[in-house]
Amino acid sequence: MAKIKKGIKVEGAIPTSSMSDIAFLLLIFFIVSTVFVKERGLRVELPRAESIDKIPRAHAVTVYVDRNGTISIDDFVVSIPQIEGVMYTKKEQDYNMITCFRTDQNTQYGVMADIMNQMRNADALRVSFEAKLKGR
Repeated sequence: MAKIKKGIKVEGAIPTSSMSDIAFLLLIFFIVSTVFVKERGLRVELPRAESIDKIPRAHAVTVYVDRNGTISIDDFVVSIPQIEGVMYTKKEQDYNMITCFRTDQNTQYGVMADIMNQMRNADALRVSFEAKLKGR
């Protein structure tokens, strides 16, 4: 009877020499395809002002109010009763918070009065109203 020789066992291996190339290609792909979100807010027509002072954006919370009375705080639409809770939470997170209003010049006064009352209840008393310089 003839003896059958066992074949040489070949082990499978994954080549790792091109792994770094693949990692860098994936990294470049995700960097190129990433979209950075810009602060959107509501479309408002700012009133005109004689002079403008800059405020530090690190401590700013932006409140948008359009001519229809839609209120947005840092790109999240809220209703008037929700403002006190939202502003109280933001005040706890940053004690030096400044509330920046970007309101349409045609916004009704009653809406602004309601917002200011809610902010007074939340003890968010540092307020700045944004405007455009006259002539721009």
